[in-house]
Amino acid sequence: MLSGVLASLSCAQTFEAVPSLTIPTHDVVPRSGVAGELIDDFSLTVRTNVLSHFVKRQTVESNDVTTQVMEANVRGVQTTTTSVQLTSVESRGTARLHVVSTGVVSSNTVGLTPQARVATLGNHTFRVTKPVFFDGKKLLTKPAYGNLQARQFPQVVNSVVSGMPLLGRLSDQIARNEVMRRMPTSDAIVVRQVADDVLRKINTQVDRHLAELNGKWTNLRRTIAEVSADQRISWAASTTENSFSLSASGPLTTQRAASSGVILTTDLQDEEAIAVTISQDSTNHWLNKQALGGLTISDTALHQAVLTFQNVKKDSQAVLQSLLSSAGSSVEPLIFSLKLAESEPVSLAFENGLLTLKVRFQVVAKLTPPSQMHQMKIVLRGQGGADGHWAIALQKIAVEPVDSSAAPDTWTKLIGDQATKIVAGISPLQIPRTLDLRHMDKRIPAFRIHRIQCEGRQLRLSFNLDRAAEKITTRRFVR
Repeated sequence: MLSGVLASLSCAQTFEAVPSLTIPTHDVVPRSGVAGELIDDFSLTVRTNVLSHFVKRQTVESNDVTTQVMEANVRGVQTTTTSVQLTSVESRGTARLHVVSTGVVSSNTVGLTPQARVATLGNHTFRVTKPVFFDGKKLLTKPAYGNLQARQFPQVVNSVVSGMPLLGRLSDQIARNEVMRRMPTSDAIVVRQVADDVLRKINTQVDRHLAELNGKWTNLRRTIAEVSADQRISWAASTTENSFSLSASGPLTTQRAASSGVILTTDLQDEEAIAVTISQDSTNHWLNKQALGGLTISDTALHQAVLTFQNVKKDSQAVLQSLLSSAGSSVEPLIFSLKLAESEPVSLAFENGLLTLKVRFQVVAKLTPPSQMHQMKIVLRGQGGADGHWAIALQKIAVEPVDSSAAPDTWTKLIGDQATKIVAGISPLQIPRTLDLRHMDKRIPAFRIHRIQCEGRQLRLSFNLDRAAEKITTRRFVR
């Protein structure tokens, strides 16, 4: 009996708004890893549940109810509890994300007609999806759609003669029977009213946030273009069922070399939550745009830079600024100066699990002719360290003539011998594996370095969620 009554008091409907814009889609053939294929300059892949940290929230909102249902004037209050999360859909041409809002609308209302007064409790559940599309340049959207199930439970039905002996009870029963008879129609009206209210709020909130994000993304792309000294960066985005990917590439010029046949995957593996890949060519393109070519550094300036490094090891910008300011000064060297090559003075190589820093320079002595042009190769390898750290070990420093057909001169041999001695005395640099950026935004979870790869002219860094740090934070909040 009770289940039959509840069934008669429930009304479920699905609402789907008419799309207001058309989203272009493009079929993209996945990369096959064939030798000679061009690779993206930059890519970022994030699991959708990590992105959901920035969207996930629960809100409770109470409002007065003032409406008309059939001929009844309805007054009361309603409380809407909403939970929001982010999901993704397989899409290789344009990233497709869904902002999913689920919740309950609880209401306590009184409906008044000339014939009766009806006190009703409502418990309406909804699930609404707001589609979001991202082509790498702009976030686009369509109106929200979803379903809502309305359940109304009449508590008290009083007729205008309620309370009168015999007639009052009979009138109340007749009024209740009429309320129950008209409940399906009433439910349909309530569903439409609640759905309109829920959809309007969700559309307004998401559209406003997307407009803000579009403005921030436009400014960020402009900044990246300025820093990389290239206004022709092409951005693209895609999604899988559990991840979002963003990639960038520059113009396909002859300066961008093809890969050596090894292409590091941009897909997430194992427990990886985030993966970032950077190409060797784009990194060196950026380095070549910096004001380093022909830079001359005196031995006194070099000594000052070493002292600066010892005092502010964590501030590499301060060291670079010291070198640049000293290079521009007219301070005479005591014995020699180092002059960086005009072309490709500094470059990086990502090959065979090693990160190699290459510096091309010439020694300009005060009393002797300049040396030949040298190339110093500083080879680094990353490895897991103890106590939750990652170690960066210096493998070797090699010095050779830039001209491979030339014999090493005295300076090349001297610098090479000194570099060999330096390597033996340098211990691996320990860096924390945990990356905690929650001081910037509390919604960012703590990450832990999972893997660092240098292969096929690519550097790939991947991170997983630091569960230990999450547990510590949870305990702090609980307390």
